[in-house]
Amino acid sequence: MDKLVVYNDMRRLFAISLSYVVIAVCIVALGFTQGGGNIVWPIISVAVAVCFIAGVVFNVRKMSDRGPLFEYTEDGVTDFTKPDDIIVLPWEQVLSVNLKAASNNDLMLEVMGYKTADQFDEVTPEMQAQMDANQSDRVYFVLQLSGLWVRRSRMKEAYDWICEHIAPAHPGIAFSKFEDPLSHLGKKSDQ
Repeated sequence: MDKLVVYNDMRRLFAISLSYVVIAVCIVALGFTQGGGNIVWPIISVAVAVCFIAGVVFNVRKMSDRGPLFEYTEDGVTDFTKPDDIIVLPWEQVLSVNLKAASNNDLMLEVMGYKTADQFDEVTPEMQAQMDANQSDRVYFVLQLSGLWVRRSRMKEAYDWICEHIAPAHPGIAFSKFEDPLSHLGKKSDQ
């Protein structure tokens, strides 16, 4: 396989959407049954439930958009998460690849690299400020594949693919993988 394409995880998005619907229904039910005849509580509960329903709509839009999030090839990594700002980093300009735990205990795959000023059609003031700060012609990027939208197993598969296909050809890239310290507690040690 010469490339790996990562998409939104439909099961995860469906589970998140279902939980939003359940929370919204519970909030509305509480607002109407526990309001004690006061009209304020039903109004507040409906307003809060609308926020959760907006989250469902957002997730349904993500499910209907089957465009890739990331594409890993032997030439480089492409970030499609922002359609108006697609970033392509060649592996020669990648400094590190990290599989780590995010704050919500999901995994996150980070690819950190840079592009030089001559690789841009236009250098923005923010890019120029970054180049001035590090006294070079480099603009650094951290491309993050979030575990919020992708399953843990798919995240590990992407990291393993990069290690297998890219690491031998690019020994200058630093690799680090998250090891869950709690995963070793239940295992018997070989003594």
